[in-house]
Amino acid sequence: MAHDLVIRNAQIVDGTGREAYSGDIAIDGDTIVAIGDDIDRGREEIDAAGQVATPGFVDLHTHFDAQIAGRRGK
Repeated sequence: MAHDLVIRNAQIVDGTGREAYSGDIAIDGDTIVAIGDDIDRGREEIDAAGQVATPGFVDLHTHFDAQIAGRRGK
């Protein structure tokens, strides 16, 4: 069975603290279903050689500058 999307040959930074490693990422719908080097084909495939992928990474920081501008010293 083919995955919806497979990203091939990416340098994967998985957030566990381990070094980046080369591998593939399989996505079905909006869910990452597999990460590794033994992934079936995809209906669509992207060659990410030379690119970094950070699967599952969520950036929670904000650029809400009004927080800084709204604070006034006493």
